[in-house]
Amino acid sequence: MLTKRHSQGHFKHSAVLKSGNSAIHSVRTSQSTTVDRDAVVRCIEARALDFQGFDVPESHLEPIQLVKYAVTERYHFHTDWFTNPAHATASHGGNRISSFFGYVKADNVTGGGTNFPILDAPRDERWCNFIDCDEEYDSGVTFRPIEGNVVYWENLLADGRGDQRTLHAGLPVVSGEKIGMNIWTRQMPLPADVRGS
Repeated sequence: MLTKRHSQGHFKHSAVLKSGNSAIHSVRTSQSTTVDRDAVVRCIEARALDFQGFDVPESHLEPIQLVKYAVTERYHFHTDWFTNPAHATASHGGNRISSFFGYVKADNVTGGGTNFPILDAPRDERWCNFIDCDEEYDSGVTFRPIEGNVVYWENLLADGRGDQRTLHAGLPVVSGEKIGMNIWTRQMPLPADVRGS
């Protein structure tokens, strides 16, 4: 698993894409950093690729991003796929076809779940080990921040359009600290300067 050495002292205010540029915005109040591709990170990347069917090339993965949420910090509703076609060109690696969000640290955290407001919550009570079953069903489904768990979803429909059902939010942390891990897969290879070594 990722350790403190992967992120020690490197977190900065998380940015969002706004009007074609990366900017700090009140919809995202967390801190984030990318991590160097050491043996641990390469192992995580290999598992993410295998999970997607063994045929996704490594060059399609964005660098892994760690995101830290302190009390009150959140990421308002958003999609991981790009709504602006200029961000999804072939020279940028295309759009994000899939997302993994893993909970790297979540000791004594209350709040801070990952909410998908358009999805229906499963009704089988066994899911209550992973989702917030105390929420109203009209609030969608909220995955509880459980250290070591990962949520996976596909961002695009078969025709390449963004899937609106993947709208989601990192809900505010009420107590404790949450560190999450984003792994995004693109439609095409990323430029070498983005992908890194």
